[in-house]
Amino acid sequence: MDWEKASGELSDILGQAADPCPLVERRKMFGGLTLFVNGHMFAGVHGRKIILRLGEAERADAQAEAGALPFEPMPGRVMKEYVVVPEAVWSSPEALEEWMRRSVEYAGGGCLPRSRSPRRRAPRKAVRESESL
Repeated sequence: MDWEKASGELSDILGQAADPCPLVERRKMFGGLTLFVNGHMFAGVHGRKIILRLGEAERADAQAEAGALPFEPMPGRVMKEYVVVPEAVWSSPEALEEWMRRSVEYAGGGCLPRSRSPRRRAPRKAVRESESL
């Protein structure tokens, strides 16, 4: 399977939609923009797709109202909390901001368990030459 490079255009669109929210952390993943809140990924660009993380009811609404599809980064590998946002949504700044607000509320509003940061190792003690022999 060939990996599709993340769209710079969609990264720009997603970044502009995130501008009003100061709590959003931006990272580069999969070659494109990925957005986090409280340590949880809630949106990103994957190839020529914008994806959002939503709760069960919001996913159903996104599929029914906007025509969103489940996100499959690889065939047969569905990421259950994520949907692919259709062009009709991401081409409208107001519609994208509304769906992103729902995603931020789900990911950052206490609906998900607290994100664990990577464990930090204790610094190693310096070894004196006499101890190493």
